[in-house]
Amino acid sequence: MNKVKKDIWQNSYPIFIWLITEPIVGLVDSKIASMLGETSLSGVGIGETIYFVLVWVFIFLAYGTTPLVAKLNTQKKFESLKYFITYGRKMSLLLGTFATLLVFFFSVDLIKTFEPTITVEQEAQIYLSLRSFGIIFYLVNMHSTAVLRGLRFPKITLRSALLVSGMNILFSYLFAIILNFGIAGIGLASSLAFLVTALYSSYIQREKVKLFSETNEIVDKKYLRKKFFSVGMQILLRSMFLTGFMTVLRNQASVLSMRDIALQHVLLQLWSFGYVAIDSMAIASQTLISEHVSKGIKYFKSKLYSNLIQLTSGFSIVLFIFSYLFLDNLIIFVAGESFSLTSNTELRLLFSTSLFIGSFAFLWDGVLLGLDKVYEFSLITIISSIIGIIVCIYLVGIHQNITSLWVALVVSLTIRSGLGYAYQRTE
Repeated sequence: MNKVKKDIWQNSYPIFIWLITEPIVGLVDSKIASMLGETSLSGVGIGETIYFVLVWVFIFLAYGTTPLVAKLNTQKKFESLKYFITYGRKMSLLLGTFATLLVFFFSVDLIKTFEPTITVEQEAQIYLSLRSFGIIFYLVNMHSTAVLRGLRFPKITLRSALLVSGMNILFSYLFAIILNFGIAGIGLASSLAFLVTALYSSYIQREKVKLFSETNEIVDKKYLRKKFFSVGMQILLRSMFLTGFMTVLRNQASVLSMRDIALQHVLLQLWSFGYVAIDSMAIASQTLISEHVSKGIKYFKSKLYSNLIQLTSGFSIVLFIFSYLFLDNLIIFVAGESFSLTSNTELRLLFSTSLFIGSFAFLWDGVLLGLDKVYEFSLITIISSIIGIIVCIYLVGIHQNITSLWVALVVSLTIRSGLGYAYQRTE
């Protein structure tokens, strides 16, 4: 393994494990919910969709933080770095509180947009109400680990992921099955797990910041606040369109049937599980490319560029073949035998193709952020999401089947991947 690939690996594998634990926990929650019944599984599917729409709207706390932290750290602007970190932590607490209140006051209206049955609506309400209390801790943990990745401490992300996942799985089974709290136990488990993990990652972050050397630099607080919000608003706008598109993919399943809601929930869980290897490289590339450019080295056609392309190509081929061959088995494993024979050749091909094309779309996201091309990063996702939504609604209206949802996703990812490649070439 050459030096560049080794550097990519050392920064990627902790993030890979962090990313893979999230869909694993989601799959375990789905499995536990399926043990409670199909109504509970549909309730978790709806509640989790709304939860992640709100959470991922604030993804800029992670994606916008890491490249700038890496840049300031490379330039040894430690006073500016300390101010930027403190400011970001305050914003995490404020935004987390806002999101929790939003769920508290509007959860019923949000759930009703899925047009569920009364029993499914009740299950989703219970799950979402209890899980929403953990949003603050989720955002604080997301910001702290993003800072630590920018400082070249990716292993803290790994430890944080293992801690929150282990506790979430343990508590979900304990509360939902053993103590018979039902779907309420699944929601409560997530909030408690993120509370503990947020305390851990925040403590480690503070200890690392204490090690910074004292400098005499003049901290441009106005610039850093402006940078935080300019980057934040671009990524916030991007996240709104992307999460809106993913919500439409779930919501349009409800036009078909309650069973399709559950199936689409499981498919998207498996899909998110599939792309984590590439997403880990994309997130790691933010730090590596930001450091690269801060040293005055051109990225396009560099060794870093070539190695990222090679690794992504290998992973995307493996994902395509594996998912095409074993999708049916994975669906049955998560949702039970009642969901056997729910996929077909067309659905398997679309699912696998979305992972293949999506691998490059996800990588270009990380590359553009590392190059500080936040506007382009945001623009390509907005364009591809709008087109995906239009295609999705149009096809579902004509064909009334779940494959229409995956055609829309493949179209959206193809546009996003093509534009992402074009924009990075200009660097």
